[in-house]
Parts: sequence; C-alpha cells; structure tokens
Amino acid sequence: MLASPFHARHWCAPCLGGPMAEENEGADKTEKPTSKKLKDARKDGNVAKSRELTSTVLIMGWLAGGWMMMGYMFRRISGLFDSALQVMNQPFDAALRTIAPLAVQTLLAMTLPLLLLAVMLALLVEFLQVGPVATMKKVTPDLSKLNPVSGVKKMFSMDNLVELVKSALKSMALIGIGGLVLWGMLPPLLQLPFAQPQAIGSAIWHALKWIGIWTIFVFFFVSALDASYQKYSYIKKLRMSRRDIKQEVKENEGDPYVKQRRKQLHQEWSQQNMLNAVRGSNVVVTNPTHIAVALQYEQGNDDLPLVVAKGEGHVAEEIKRVAEEAGVPILENVPLARGLNARVEIDDYISDDFFEAVAQVLYWAEGVRIGEHRPEPPEFDPPAEMRAEIGLENPEDAVPPLAEDPAVADRFEDPRDPMR
Repeated sequence: MLASPFHARHWCAPCLGGPMAEENEGADKTEKPTSKKLKDARKDGNVAKSRELTSTVLIMGWLAGGWMMMGYMFRRISGLFDSALQVMNQPFDAALRTIAPLAVQTLLAMTLPLLLLAVMLALLVEFLQVGPVATMKKVTPDLSKLNPVSGVKKMFSMDNLVELVKSALKSMALIGIGGLVLWGMLPPLLQLPFAQPQAIGSAIWHALKWIGIWTIFVFFFVSALDASYQKYSYIKKLRMSRRDIKQEVKENEGDPYVKQRRKQLHQEWSQQNMLNAVRGSNVVVTNPTHIAVALQYEQGNDDLPLVVAKGEGHVAEEIKRVAEEAGVPILENVPLARGLNARVEIDDYISDDFFEAVAQVLYWAEGVRIGEHRPEPPEFDPPAEMRAEIGLENPEDAVPPLAEDPAVADRFEDPRDPMR
C-alpha cells in the first residue's frame, strides 16, 4: 500500500528539528527586534558592546598612567636599590627580612594605581557604550554551555571568525608599524654603536614613542570597525520572524479570544447591575419597543431624578421584563425615551430640558404604585435643537407643549436654581 502525502509529511516531521530547520528558522527572522525584545535582552545582560574599544582605552590609559608615574616609579625603584645596598653585608636571612617588605611595598605602590585606573576606565567605557546594566545572569552557572556540540559550533561561528580577523589585522599592523618606524630611523640607528649612551636612550625612546602613537591610532580604528560590527551582529541575532512578533503582541495584549471573553463578562456584569437597579427605580419610559429608560427619584435623598438604566434592542426588552416582574410602572413616551437615551448617561441626573416632563411622569408613576388613578402625562415636547438628534425632524410631528400641572409643580426643586 502506498503511503499518502499526509503520512509522508507526518513521519518526516521529526526531521524538522535538525540543521535544516534551524537554517529555515534563521531565514524567517527578517524583522527588526521590537523594543520589548531589546529590553528583555538587556535584562539578561545581552547588550551590544565592543571589547576592542575597552582594551584600546585601557592600553592608552596604562601608557598615559605609566608616563605620568615614571618619575614616581624611578624614585621607588631607586629607594629599593639603595636599601638593598645598605644590607648587602648582612646575613641573607636578615637582609631578606628587610628587603622583602620593601619590595612588596614598592610593587604595590607602582601597580595599584595602574590597576585602579584600569578598573575606572573599564567601567567608564562600558557605561558609555551600553549605559547602566545590572544583571547576574551572565555570571550565573549555565550547564548548557558545557554542551560539546554547542562548543564546536561556537568554535566555527562568525563571531570567532571576526575575532580571528581582528587579531590578524592588529598583529600585521604592529609588525608594519614597527617596521616602518625602524625603517624611517634606520640611518640614526646604524650610528648607535658609535654614539654616546644618552643618544642611545634618546633614540630608543623616540622609536617607542612613535610605535606607541601609531599603535593606538590603529587600535582605535579597529575598535571603531568592531563597534559597528558588534551593533550589526547584536541586532541580527535578535531579529524576529513575523510569527515571533505576532506571538509577542498576543502575550503583551492578551489572546484576542480571552480579551473578547473578558469584555463579554464585563458587559454581562454591568448589564446585571443595571437590571438590578431597574428593580429599585420609580418608572420605566419606553419607545415603546426599541428604547427603555429607568428613572429613580427619592424625595429628600435625591436632588434630581436619576437615570439608573437605559438600553436599546434586547437590553430594552430586558429592562421592561425586569420592570414588569418588579412591579415598576412602565410608560410609553417616545420623545421622552429618545431624549433621555440620547442626552443622559447612566447614573447621571436629568438636564433642565426634561425637568417638567419627568416631574409629570414621576407623579403619574407614584399614583400607579399607590393605586390612585392619575391622568397619564402627555408626550414630551423636545426643544427644537433636540428634534433632529432624537429623530423628530419634522416639527409637525411634535405634540403640543406640556400643560403646567399645579399638582406636580412642586414635586422636586432644581438644586441648580439660584432662587432655591
């Protein structure tokens, strides 16, 4: 029986973890690293920096420090030799007990300042290259580094090849610089066997000075190239595939399904709270089918009537259903329902435009609650600027203005009235 293409692909799946998979994975990483990727790498101590620049600055610092301390070193060494000459006639053990501490002190006095200078320069150069980085991950033991396969791969990596090229360039540069300097000084050097000792020292110092100057120049040039390469290599190693970026976005912003589910639960929770508020409301004003607005007002506690719930479509149907179950009066008043739904948010007080109409509605609803027959209030007559907003574009559709009803005129006072 011939295997189907599906089975062939299925049984070849394990080979996807081999070198070809790694090459394909590397080929897919064509996008620049995101800010989060760079930040995570920095937390792990993975930053772009040039060791060549650090070593070059250290060499220059040592040379400058040695030059400035040359007189001090000469005096310390001279003092040590003077002490040695003074104990030359003493027994060896006695002389050793005298000279050994002086030798250690002289060595420390000459080397500690240079070591301190090296540490300060190294920290300064590292800080200027990468800024403050505090992590222990680089010094934490990692057993994966003991993997021989990874070690062999690292031996033939591009980074090691670059290091080899840099070392070769510096070696050739040093040989070339030394050769050029000595070639330029060849005539004076040929006369040294016949010169005075002072002339020999001056010639050697002159040669070493120019060799040092050109060496520092070449090392700084190599360091600049290395810094550019390290930056390029760092970004290349952190490159991401489109799939990586999508996964990062999903981790940062959350799974769209989970976010949608949370949003749905929040809406259900808000709707449930709103429906609970309907049970304690005084009246529900409807469109009659598309809009429902629940109003609450307790004289003595509330300054003005409050919209505790509102909704359209199925939410309006739920509000009416809950109101019927709770025995809350329901009044059909299309302009008032539309106006309240458009202009008043949930848990907000009504505005001046609805003051008279809502007063009459609450007066009617109170009568329904206590079993007293009161006339149903007329439809709300919205102001001209509200008509288009709530769908009453034709002024002829408007009903006559509300009549002043003395029975409801004093139901509640507007707290914003300065005459209150």
